[in-house]
Amino acid sequence: MKLRKFSLIASIILLMTVLGACPIMAEASWKLSNQLPPSHFISKGMDIFAQKVSEYSNGELKVEVFHSAQLFKDTEVVEAIQEGLVEMALIPVNKWSGMIPAADVFEMPFIFKDLTSPEKFIKAGASDLLDKEFVKKGAKVVFWVDYGLVQFFNNKRPLTKPEDFAGLKIRTFSKGTADTVSALGGTPVVMSSSEMYMALQRGTVDGATTGMPAAVSRKIYEVQKYMTLANYTTAQFCVQANLDWWDSLSEKEKEILLKAGADAEKNIRSSIADAESKAYEVIKNAGLEIYELNEQERELFKQATEPVRDAFVKNTGDLGKQLMEIANSIK
Repeated sequence: MKLRKFSLIASIILLMTVLGACPIMAEASWKLSNQLPPSHFISKGMDIFAQKVSEYSNGELKVEVFHSAQLFKDTEVVEAIQEGLVEMALIPVNKWSGMIPAADVFEMPFIFKDLTSPEKFIKAGASDLLDKEFVKKGAKVVFWVDYGLVQFFNNKRPLTKPEDFAGLKIRTFSKGTADTVSALGGTPVVMSSSEMYMALQRGTVDGATTGMPAAVSRKIYEVQKYMTLANYTTAQFCVQANLDWWDSLSEKEKEILLKAGADAEKNIRSSIADAESKAYEVIKNAGLEIYELNEQERELFKQATEPVRDAFVKNTGDLGKQLMEIANSIK
């Protein structure tokens, strides 16, 4: 009897030891597709996300980041997420606009005045509204990624008022930015960032809309003479997960990914101001003539582009209206 009791106790102790040695989560490794180069401040944020996932899971979970579009280009990444070809990816929000027209809200002209505006907009309710729409399309937002503000470049003349755009062909990167250039009197030419330098160098286009850090990394300052510091719009990204994959995760795994994402999001936002400041100095030192809009001039640009915002609300229904109301409320 005593032997049987001893054997039972020994078995219980052994079982507890084995269970105690078992990890809370099974080891897992996931991929994250990123089209930006490793040196970009957003890419560094992706690396921080991967590091934090490993840290918070005690090494049980691993995210492998593939930079420089090794897995998918920005034109392919939405479909890749929807089809589950990769677990997570950095996605330009405007790439959803074909399926979710209201996703173009981030590119509406003159609704974000400074670097704090996109974060305020997201936290004021825009995140929840947009994520509901993404979920319907098979994607889940893990965290948001601010890119910074977008400026006007050209090699013809200073752009100090809407009339200055007349006759200029301007490279744009989305429908929203193209509509803005049209409203200002210019001719938009939508093209990828990889084509921009050559088009500017050859005179295929007279100018471009892009952020200052991108203008530096793409060496746009070599083939342009003027920059208008207008902060006229932003380019917003987010890291999204395939919904079926996300739903298959344990609550603990989701918690770790979201926590790591919040850290990466914060790091990226803190890096933007520094990146913009350094890029501004490079552009200035390269000899470009820089013109910064004052409040009165900005208001004239805003008035000239009002049809773009009106059309957005008209074409995007209740969701677009709600998003614009949030944008207006953060001012």
